[in-house]
Amino acid sequence: MSKKNYIFLCLFAMCNLANAQSKEAARYEIDVKRFDFNYDSREALIRSREFIRLDSTYYVGHLYEGVFKYERAADYLGFKNCIAPLKRAIRLLEKDFSAKLSANYSSYQEYEPLRIVQSDYRMLVFCLMEAYSNLEHPDSVINILKHYQSWNLQRDILGADNYIAWTIHRNRFYTKEKYDFLENSIRENDKKALYYLHKSLAETNKKADLNEKTFSYLAVEGDRLSAYHYLAIIHDYENNTDSALYYFQKMEYYSVFPYNNYAIFCFINGYFSDADTYFKISRSQETGDKRLKESEYYNTVIEVMKSNPVAGIKRINELIRENGSSAGWGWYNIALARGFLYNGQLDKAEQHLKKAQNFKELHIGTTWGQSHYSSSIKFLQAIIDKQKIEAEKFENRNYWMSFKSLTGIAKSKANLFLNRLVLLNQLAANPEREEVFFRIFSSESTVTFDEIMSALHDAFNNKYFIRLYEKFLDSDKRSFIKKYIRLYLACILTERGEKSKALQHLDKLTGIEYIDSEYEVLFQARVYELYARISQTAEKRKENLLKFYYTYPQLVPYSGLRMSFRLEVSSNGTNATEDIILQKLQNYNIDIADKKAIDAPKAKISFTNNGKTDIMEFEVVNSAAKTIVPRTKIPYENTDIATRKLVYGLFNIIEPVLTVNSIKAPN
Repeated sequence: MSKKNYIFLCLFAMCNLANAQSKEAARYEIDVKRFDFNYDSREALIRSREFIRLDSTYYVGHLYEGVFKYERAADYLGFKNCIAPLKRAIRLLEKDFSAKLSANYSSYQEYEPLRIVQSDYRMLVFCLMEAYSNLEHPDSVINILKHYQSWNLQRDILGADNYIAWTIHRNRFYTKEKYDFLENSIRENDKKALYYLHKSLAETNKKADLNEKTFSYLAVEGDRLSAYHYLAIIHDYENNTDSALYYFQKMEYYSVFPYNNYAIFCFINGYFSDADTYFKISRSQETGDKRLKESEYYNTVIEVMKSNPVAGIKRINELIRENGSSAGWGWYNIALARGFLYNGQLDKAEQHLKKAQNFKELHIGTTWGQSHYSSSIKFLQAIIDKQKIEAEKFENRNYWMSFKSLTGIAKSKANLFLNRLVLLNQLAANPEREEVFFRIFSSESTVTFDEIMSALHDAFNNKYFIRLYEKFLDSDKRSFIKKYIRLYLACILTERGEKSKALQHLDKLTGIEYIDSEYEVLFQARVYELYARISQTAEKRKENLLKFYYTYPQLVPYSGLRMSFRLEVSSNGTNATEDIILQKLQNYNIDIADKKAIDAPKAKISFTNNGKTDIMEFEVVNSAAKTIVPRTKIPYENTDIATRKLVYGLFNIIEPVLTVNSIKAPN
């Protein structure tokens, strides 16, 4: 070797040594600084840039950038932007630390040098997996999890098989044609998901002795609990009640107990009081994570069933204000639409439904997907269209003589036909239609029993539905749900004109052992309404109409049934509009009963003037002087508006007082 080449090689070696020492020093500095702040702190992004500048080949800077962006992501673009740095960090970590990923250990002392790298790797894989999931790229989720499993980590704290099972279940209604990791039916997909969960348990148990020695019994039991969680959810969906309860009970005494999922289990089995209790616990434990909270959505459903939709409206309105237009905003507007619909405020209901329809929702951390979202909107829209027809008839008892009313009815009928046609087409294309939408109280249903019945009532004259619900009546093991199935059958038979058979089912409902007087008010109201329609005597029809009104007054104006009220009017003698308003009451589809008709509810109405403003006050009491509609004060200038507010107010359809305003959706 020449002297010149020798000198060159020495210089080259010295440069490499200097570079290595410089890189080692940079990485040491990064490792020291990284533990001074959290991933989601604003400083994390600044420090990630500093770390990348110090050594762009070290994974830590890219890890902090990716995790920071993931933690702050709340929309499609946010999750998309976090993918590149997460993938880069994974690639660099695997390149430099493959030995630490594949190493085995038999004590915590042996595991300690591996802990940070393995923990970082799990964090990166989890964030990347979740980002792909939130962007609806399940094939990428499966790929990253399979790649993670190829390292064969001694203890799979992440629970890759559990997430594979969850991804399969979340996409169960697709087939192998769309995603290679799926089978060709819902049942086959859930069977495959269950296979992965049992595989997860088998792997945990296989290495249990070694991992318990290294970590602890509770740590390994935590790995099992993760599998139990998804086993309970899938068995609940499959209506395997005993199996679902078995796995819920295995989690019962641990802090990871899934209160929300157990509440859904209680709800679909008819234990509504228990469901409400567990939903409340779930809400109390939820943090400020800006995504859909299923317990909040279900809260509006329960409040509607309790005939207290205003409570649900107020809570969701506050939640929207807290979370803004992040993921879940669309679902919450659907919930608001439901609340306003059952409070009799069709305009407000439609307003929030349109907001949901125009919003690009991300279905994060839930099995509810776009098909559930779209169908929920169409169910509610069909009911709104149907009730608009009844509202025209209610507000003008001689509607057939009014061109304006007939035009409005024709428009609403056309919208109802089109929306219902779209809904039926969506259901026809949905392989879950029978188990999720037609089976009453399904774990994956996002609409109420009443919404299905109300939206599809005209289609219920089909023999298919009679056969379906007769099958459910025989096969469904949920004793508290059978009464709802019987109500459906009564409604279907009524639509077919078979009133005597419908009455047989209704008569059986009056003799059932248990109806929850707090949580099944909506159910009772629908029973009374149907009786009021088809009872064989006028006396029975009148009796049940009163029960219907006293149970859920907001529903009555949209039923086509005519209520009678006794009026008790008082005035300070200075109000010139009193007679005008009372006269305009006659235009609505209500009757003014004789004062001697003591069984009719009494509407106490007073008119006053404070010198500047005309004021109307009203309340409604029953024959026992029990308050049905609390005393309400309405200032007014326009007699038409005042009359309308008064008439709807007699049915407790009153604008709720909200302390906050809804947040507008982004443009």
